[in-house]
Amino acid sequence: MSVHTIYIEIKMSVENLLAALSLCAALASCNGGKTVAAADAMPSAPDYGDTTMWYIAQHDATGQHADIFYVCSTETASHVDTATGDTIHFADMSREDDRKALYGEMLGVDTLLAGACRFVAPYYRQATIDGLLADTSKFEKRLHVAAEDVEQSFRYYLEHMNQGRPFVLMGYSQGGGIVVELLKRLSAEVADRMVAAYVIGYKVTGADLACPYIKPATRADDTGVTICYNSVAMPDAAIPILSGGTAVGINPVNWRTDAMPAVLFDTLTATLDTMTHLVRVSGFRDQYNVVPYVGKAGNYHTLEIPLYAASLRANIAERVKAWWQVHSEKIR
Repeated sequence: MSVHTIYIEIKMSVENLLAALSLCAALASCNGGKTVAAADAMPSAPDYGDTTMWYIAQHDATGQHADIFYVCSTETASHVDTATGDTIHFADMSREDDRKALYGEMLGVDTLLAGACRFVAPYYRQATIDGLLADTSKFEKRLHVAAEDVEQSFRYYLEHMNQGRPFVLMGYSQGGGIVVELLKRLSAEVADRMVAAYVIGYKVTGADLACPYIKPATRADDTGVTICYNSVAMPDAAIPILSGGTAVGINPVNWRTDAMPAVLFDTLTATLDTMTHLVRVSGFRDQYNVVPYVGKAGNYHTLEIPLYAASLRANIAERVKAWWQVHSEKIR
């Protein structure tokens, strides 16, 4: 299969992700470098008892599969509150543009990856791309605010929607960082129901590994584990704020943690660099998709899901099957 065919098959998802990133860059440039206030102005917090704060796709007709709880990547740009003149550095779920941006990614990832799993994703006050990166001194604080929303949504999901089902945690980019924080807050009972956590396009550091529920995946069918990968042409194309210092990596094509290469779409090769834990992808004729603000030639951050979509979809199904095999006796 050619690289051209890849893009035909994943066109909707790539358009959703790249259009949102391009919009972020364009809108951010219009802010005129306005200084960020010491205390951020905030939109109203989502009410997760409101069904409009959720994207839910019911694919599991038999109840024999699992849920995917998905946390979106950074899809929004800062905006000015016309009533107050404040620059808002978080997505506002009362704004149609912000909701559309998150919905586009939710729909694309659901279409590519869910298979027979129920797909659940909360709308949340994610930190905007320029809010995270234009003032990096506030990066951690703003990410923490976004993570608090998702933690509230996850609690609501467990109490009102999960009904004891196994689940997959998955997040991409900012969403991947939030998944790492969610893992640190799991109880033993909830962690037992976790099929796996996918931290896509973000880092899992050595410090993160102190959490008992962050156990690196080592093969295609282990469960209760964390899958982490970041794709580059060469290690110097890595984006430090996303993958710098990652201590975990797995090849999302052959699901190995050694340097055995894997062929993707006949023309690409994915190889895990065991020193940096980055996935080195070779075979592209051109450089693609430079991320606004932080992008580098040879970094494939915007392709982390669509490039490996078939492999990810199959792997989720494989891990769900393995979870049921281990837990079926306990459940019965």
